[in-house]
Amino acid sequence: MDAFHRWLFDTVGDQEPINPVLFRATPAAYFAGSEITGTELHEALAHLSQHKLIEHIDTDPATVAITPQGVSCALAGGSVQDHINQPRPGATYNTWLPNAKGVIIGEQQHFTQNNTDGVDPTLFVQLAGYVGQISSTLGLPEPERVELERVAQDLHDEATSETPEPGRLRQFTTQLKDKLLEAGTTMAATMGVQMAEQALGAPVQ
Repeated sequence: MDAFHRWLFDTVGDQEPINPVLFRATPAAYFAGSEITGTELHEALAHLSQHKLIEHIDTDPATVAITPQGVSCALAGGSVQDHINQPRPGATYNTWLPNAKGVIIGEQQHFTQNNTDGVDPTLFVQLAGYVGQISSTLGLPEPERVELERVAQDLHDEATSETPEPGRLRQFTTQLKDKLLEAGTTMAATMGVQMAEQALGAPVQ
């Protein structure tokens, strides 16, 4: 699962459908020196689809595409199983984000937050970190880039606080989404918009 998911993200991060059979021709399709079988690949695809990390496209031949949730999983840096085992709203969350370049995470090696207020800040932290990584690649005028990074920092600060406020999380996320839409239709901007929409669509108690 991890090998296919990483290959899919690296190969078609823009969500264009691809024939999953192509994976078996890559070096990643070998585990402990043995080639992954068609049955093993089918089982991995079924598991990834069940947990909404990939989407099956009804084409001939059949293709798959990575979902926004699958993108978030890949950007988080953990395993598929780590992502699947994350608690849901109403429980305690352990949110982890790998070190990101730029203004968002700085030199922190990782970030951990325990929160029991029914707000899962994971998607918001990941969005803030992602925007911090891509801000300089969007071709924005300097004032707009600075403003984008400022909003991302505000979102990061709120999401990593002791008691994140759902209203403020949604406010900053909506601002980021609007600014990314204004930035154009590059793959990086489009992926950021999808991450923002996923965060805005997450249930909050």
